[in-house]
Amino acid sequence: MTMEWLDHVNIRTARLDEMSEFYGNVLGLKRGKRPPFEFGGAWHYCNGRPIVHLVESTRNIPAGEAQVEHFALRNSGSMKRFQSKLRKNDAPYMVIPVERINLCQVNVFDPDGNKIEVQFAASETDDLEPFYGSAKARRRFRKGEKLNKTPPLRTSKSKSKVAKSNKKLGEPKPLKFPVSKHAKRRKAA
Repeated sequence: MTMEWLDHVNIRTARLDEMSEFYGNVLGLKRGKRPPFEFGGAWHYCNGRPIVHLVESTRNIPAGEAQVEHFALRNSGSMKRFQSKLRKNDAPYMVIPVERINLCQVNVFDPDGNKIEVQFAASETDDLEPFYGSAKARRRFRKGEKLNKTPPLRTSKSKSKVAKSNKKLGEPKPLKFPVSKHAKRRKAA
């Protein structure tokens, strides 16, 4: 299992237009292509990579909930091995396939309840079953879910100009995943 890079940070906001303008105009992260999710949002790019994912929320995020919904790491290793490692360490997780961009997300909560998305290249043999673990692990999972209770706002209900104009920007191409050094050695053998 090889973590290759920090892929993105996902931030929840009830002020999508204002936030998108800040990341675009103030920080210089150009708004770009985003998959047609059912919720409002915007992706902002740095050197061709969408590193800031804004997600429009149904209301302002209350105190006690996480504004940064998760951060994501790109992985070039085996998703099955990673899931096995999580189970051995009693770390609860959920799996979400994003087929349009060749991605499978394994979402895990750290001991403080912070959500980490670990991205793998999608495969037809992916194990999509969640793992809840022991009672202690389930408490950690519930804590993480409580930090992220405010739901995203469906695009159809959004009043945001940004959310309404995403379609014009198009969709990103399917992701290409790095090949780990371990996999390169196996191919060479």
